Amino acid sequence: HEVSDPVATPLVASLGKLTFTHLLDLGGASGTWTIPFLQLNPDACATIMDRPDVIPMAKRRMRQAGLTRRVRLFPGDFMKNALPKGADLAWVSAIVHQNSREQNRKLFAKVFAALEPGGQILIRDVFVDASRTRPASGALFAVNMLVNTERGNCYTVAEIESWLSTAGLVFEQRQILSPQTSLILGRKG
Repeated sequence: HEVSDPVATPLVASLGKLTFTHLLDLGGASGTWTIPFLQLNPDACATIMDRPDVIPMAKRRMRQAGLTRRVRLFPGDFMKNALPKGADLAWVSAIVHQNSREQNRKLFAKVFAALEPGGQILIRDVFVDASRTRPASGALFAVNMLVNTERGNCYTVAEIESWLSTAGLVFEQRQILSPQTSLILGRKG
């Protein structure tokens, strides 16, 4: 929350009018990203999926934001458990870099299964170019992931596109937010 809260509302606002009715926030923690998505899309609802010990924090934050009627809290580990179905937008923020290639392929397949037809996946993460040396901040972050996670790394947009395709999702666009962070949008065909 401390890291994402200052950027969540401006980033979601920069996306313009999104057409979704049900957001699935994977690893949504206390709902830091869910709140601006729902505030800027007043007819939408959301499901936050995170580990059971995190759900009480999300419950408090949703109550404080006045969103309890629009948010379902779903306890579980998105890497081990099936994802809740029914969403037409899956938000996958700062997750890809924590996973191995195989874990990301499996995660994208789960997102595909959970999304409604025509649903979208929106991935926010740190990506590197084909040389894996640029941007420099991404290359340094990749070293951090190699040291501090079991299998994490920073990946290229081509890798993400390939994993989306393998899962049945179609890569639509990339938006560079900063040298450190980009968004990738995909769609369930």
